[in-house]
Amino acid sequence: MSIKIAFIEDNQVFYHAIKILILENEQFDLVGMFSNAESFLKDFEFIKPEIVLMDIDLPGMSGIEAIASVKANYPDTKIIVLTVHDGEENIINSLKAGADGYLLKKSSLENLSESINVILNGGAPITPAIAHKIVLHFQKEQSHAGDMNNLTSREKEVLSYISEGLLNKEIAEKMFISIDAIKKHAQSIYAKIQVRNRAEAMKKYLNNLG
Repeated sequence: MSIKIAFIEDNQVFYHAIKILILENEQFDLVGMFSNAESFLKDFEFIKPEIVLMDIDLPGMSGIEAIASVKANYPDTKIIVLTVHDGEENIINSLKAGADGYLLKKSSLENLSESINVILNGGAPITPAIAHKIVLHFQKEQSHAGDMNNLTSREKEVLSYISEGLLNKEIAEKMFISIDAIKKHAQSIYAKIQVRNRAEAMKKYLNNLG
């Protein structure tokens, strides 16, 4: 049985290249070709593709928004991002939206059939350079989360009061120490968790709790 595939691509060169690659493979059934996300979502119920190749830089609705919409309504549909964009924000947001793979066009088009088979077999097709960026991102996230562990118990107490919006004077009164001591603790906290001010400290502390 052939695999139902649709793609969304607004660049005409890539549009025709992807079309040819899919049509040449007897294993695939090309059920939809679109140049924008809106028309794709409108027709989705009629074509019901099993695999979607999604560009993310599209006119109107972005590919990332379209991924989230498809996954919310058709969670079993597999979506592979196929793009020229290799920025960390695009990668992470695409994966958070529900993308099952992330490929760069310049290095993945000729192996597109193999990548589709990877996803059919339960894998996640990801361009090696993208995989490296994902690893670095989560290492950085973990490192930032671990910054809190570098605080002393006293500093953690000060930070908890800061997160409640208390002023230095109020914190000093609660902890029975001087305002100068609170200021020194605060500066040490900012340095350890890599923030510049109270607002950033509060945000990071609350994010860490979540």
